[in-house]
Amino acid sequence: MKTHLQRRVWTKPLAAILGFSFLIPFTTAEARITFNSPIGLGVPGRRVAGGARLPDCVSQKQQRLTAIVPKNNLGLTTAANPTLFFYIPQTTAPELELVVHDNNKGVFKQSYKPIGKAGVIAVPLTQTSLEVGKEYHWFFSVICNPKERSQDQVVEGGIKRIQPSPQLMTKLKNATPEEQVNLYAAQGIWYDSLATLAQLVSSRPDNAQFKADWEALLTAQEVGLGQELARAPLF
Repeated sequence: MKTHLQRRVWTKPLAAILGFSFLIPFTTAEARITFNSPIGLGVPGRRVAGGARLPDCVSQKQQRLTAIVPKNNLGLTTAANPTLFFYIPQTTAPELELVVHDNNKGVFKQSYKPIGKAGVIAVPLTQTSLEVGKEYHWFFSVICNPKERSQDQVVEGGIKRIQPSPQLMTKLKNATPEEQVNLYAAQGIWYDSLATLAQLVSSRPDNAQFKADWEALLTAQEVGLGQELARAPLF
């Protein structure tokens, strides 16, 4: 999917690049999606930023920085360069940072400028390509003060690239994007399902069915992110 987060090397304001921004209101459409988290998979992590007191650069009235991942903190993908998703509260922080740890190749960092609005953003992984069968650890930070990193708001988790079965590959090849969302979700392939559905929602923001599917995916029992976050703006 096309993503709309500004790398620091870009010169245009992010708001001019986004191209879409919308709310996901309550809808009565029946969700068609079921996410099945793979049994026995999971990693230590923190999908909601902690701390007794939020730094001044982050809104005190909104939900905290949250990684859009299942409860087990591990998301599967079939892509070498997947897209990760995060809920960012309104912030005056000058910088966002994604760090990916690869035990064999080192540490990879990507930096961005926040848009200053609360909502879910898509972050493409561009600085490294994931290898099939390997598990990676990532950290995503809202950097309030680059000179005092102890004030960072941080979430962390894991991502693993898998090779889909020949049967699933055949089904995906012959499926529509709407069908692909369900195929990925049924197999527990979190990031592919999420990214495909996000693209559908962004391309047709008035489609009640896509909104219902998005809410169902984020509030599924094995995800449990809550309706407030599921109805947040998607950038």
